[in-house]
Amino acid sequence: MAVPDEDAFSTVITLNERDERLPLLLNLLKERGITWLERRRDRFTDAELEEARLLVAWYFFPNGRIFAGPRMGTTYDMSDACQRCGAGARQTSAMIIEAENLNVLEGQRAVATCYEDLLVDETLAGALAQSGATGISFRGVFAAFEKRGHFQLPWRQLCGTHTLPPMSPRSTGVAPYKPCPCGRSSFHTFEEVPPRFAYRASDVANIRDVNMTWEWFGEVNFDGDVSDALFPYPFFLVTPKVWRIFRDAGVTGFDWLPIRVEED
Repeated sequence: MAVPDEDAFSTVITLNERDERLPLLLNLLKERGITWLERRRDRFTDAELEEARLLVAWYFFPNGRIFAGPRMGTTYDMSDACQRCGAGARQTSAMIIEAENLNVLEGQRAVATCYEDLLVDETLAGALAQSGATGISFRGVFAAFEKRGHFQLPWRQLCGTHTLPPMSPRSTGVAPYKPCPCGRSSFHTFEEVPPRFAYRASDVANIRDVNMTWEWFGEVNFDGDVSDALFPYPFFLVTPKVWRIFRDAGVTGFDWLPIRVEED
């Protein structure tokens, strides 16, 4: 099913929930005292992904996480952001990542940071730009070395310029766990419940090829000091056009989840 790599952050094994090998695997892990994280997700055929209105680009960090963002020196405009949680913070600089995490980029075409910022190599960035994909922009990516400063990498941060309205309350597997008064942050998904995002038809009538969720996900720790903040982040929702570009580039490490569109 999988060959463990001693240098890898983790080993990912994907099985259908009805696969007869699943209980055998779980028993073996228990017997050996091996810890694991069980994620339940819907899987889709290429034909189903092609027919989707939008797809959630879900990166599952197969090679480990890249530390980046405000605590690495990336700057943000907070004028329109929530002053309690930071939702709505607008990035104003290149993306700066920790140099110690450069190994995560090796052999990859696209990855995500710990804040779900999408990074693509220069070739993939060029393919996206030449495709005419809408709602997209790019920023530079720099690695921060403790004693040698910042060095630009042959990668680009993929940025979304269009934010969708709030998703339908009929979405499942998605909920705020520490609600902020702004109502926009601290959303999360559940490992044991497949997330299923739903939108009203009118809310996706004017989508772009790259879109951001109104909801911001993840942990929050913000006391007004951006340089020491742990910000939440929006998810990327893309059209099948963008998915095909990623697929044709041989990108791995992503799950692609179609949204459900409801009639108004």
